[in-house]
Amino acid sequence: MTSSSGSYSLSSINPKLLRRIYRACRPTMEEPNLALNLEICDYVNAKQGSAPRETAIAIVKLINQRDPQTSELALHLLDNLVKNCGFPFQLQISRKEFLNELVKKFPERPTLRYSRVQRMILAHIEEWYQTICKTSRYKDEFGYIRDMHRLLANKGYVFPEVKVEDAAVLNPSAAIQSLEDIQKEEAVVHSAKLQELIRRGKPQDLQEANRLMKIMAGFRDDHVQENRKQVEDDVARLRRKADIFADMLASIEASGAAIDDSADTVHELYGAVKSAQPIVGKIIEEEHDNDAYVHDLLALNDAINQLVAKYQRMRGRAADAAPPAADLNLIDFDDEPLSADASGKDEQGYQDLLSDLSNLAFTDSAAPLNPLDLFGAGGSIQLGAPLHQPVPTPAGQGAGGTPDLLAGLASPSPQLQLNLPGAQLNVPGAQPNAAANGSQLDPFGFSFPTATPAQVHQAPAGTARPAAVVHETAGVKLEAATLADSTATRHHGVFYVSNKAAVPKTSVRLMVAAAKGCRLDLRPQSGDSVYAFSERGLSQEYVVENPAAKPLRFKWKLEYKVGGQDEAEQGVVSLEQ
Repeated sequence: MTSSSGSYSLSSINPKLLRRIYRACRPTMEEPNLALNLEICDYVNAKQGSAPRETAIAIVKLINQRDPQTSELALHLLDNLVKNCGFPFQLQISRKEFLNELVKKFPERPTLRYSRVQRMILAHIEEWYQTICKTSRYKDEFGYIRDMHRLLANKGYVFPEVKVEDAAVLNPSAAIQSLEDIQKEEAVVHSAKLQELIRRGKPQDLQEANRLMKIMAGFRDDHVQENRKQVEDDVARLRRKADIFADMLASIEASGAAIDDSADTVHELYGAVKSAQPIVGKIIEEEHDNDAYVHDLLALNDAINQLVAKYQRMRGRAADAAPPAADLNLIDFDDEPLSADASGKDEQGYQDLLSDLSNLAFTDSAAPLNPLDLFGAGGSIQLGAPLHQPVPTPAGQGAGGTPDLLAGLASPSPQLQLNLPGAQLNVPGAQPNAAANGSQLDPFGFSFPTATPAQVHQAPAGTARPAAVVHETAGVKLEAATLADSTATRHHGVFYVSNKAAVPKTSVRLMVAAAKGCRLDLRPQSGDSVYAFSERGLSQEYVVENPAAKPLRFKWKLEYKVGGQDEAEQGVVSLEQ
């Protein structure tokens, strides 16, 4: 069962390909490197020609190495190549020389226990036997695999059961194909067969190669009618799927039920007819001379369009009509486009720290910026609009608007100021020594009045400063508070979720990501439901390790369900250290 050593010489193999294969099968690797394996698959698909044969030779040599780890990694690579490189590589593994080399170390009679490498080889042969040898359009080319399977079975070797998900990859796809797609696939197959026939060089092989060259040159059309018949069969199968899909939608509509996620058959049929739409259009272009057939295809295309629209309407969404929503990128902070602000703030440079962090202008370019008041409180955020000077109000007066902590950037706030030398709190009713006491208790350099202003939230127990409102709508409010044990390089805080509506929110999930260079540790949420009118009904602690003491910036996304409907809120927030 061995082959000649000349046919398996490694000297003629492309060194670049050989290095990649050796790197993918290094014995120091504990598990297969899927990325490198797929890179080798892409290389073989791009080169074609002799690349599939050279790859098969190198891999089977590694499978027969003494080191079992190298053999296992080579078998994993072999599996990836068989499933990703199509017929050209499958033709190489079906050769008698390759199969004899593959089972070279199998004893004449099976032992009581198979080694792991033997089990993997038997599993591969069984998988090939159950898939490409039975279901492939070119199954006649894989006769030696069937012979090897029968030989091993007769000697007493037991093959393991093939997993359904593994076999599905090698079985032919049920997707409809146009005549052009089928001809392209056949061209690849003919090229691979011609390469192998010329390499063998036997008289009968050269005769078959001459016939193949005539077909590839267009002098013979042995398979044209067969290909057209396959296209017609695919269209008829698609029409049956469309009819079944229409009946199921009509049944669901008549019962008054909705299409939920459990209707797997409906979703599968929808995916099949939806993906077939562009192929049907391509077939219509190819068959433009056959008026009757084109008329039938146009009717089928119209029926598919109506079914797709009906499905989307019954699902309560128009997925194709609406523009795709831009998903929030919770990881990358470097590739965001600059603001298209007409005032030219991006060209002139950032004007304050918050603009530097979030690319949003919170100050008017014409307004002078007080360089000492970088984190004022009170007022309201203005995005792309001038900031109005806040009017001082008495401490006891209530605020009618939504509290904010990120405005007042153009001038010192009337309620809170940075605790700088000589700065005093100008709060009516406050004690004279309030600023001094605050400076002793506040490690971040803020002074707080004895009477909390109406514009500032009262700080929860254990926090270093009042909670900041990160996001607020008519139904939900998200707050962030900094805990007292935070330092310049370690930020410890908590997020609070409040429900402002009369309907409870379920399946609540808060996702947060910190900027690059920071390590975020999210603690488990206190729950996944927030009851109606619940103030801070859900909390989630977090710790950010910030070695460079950079300004903290988070991207967040809040997902929840209201009345069975999925809702989501998302945004960016900058927090003080």
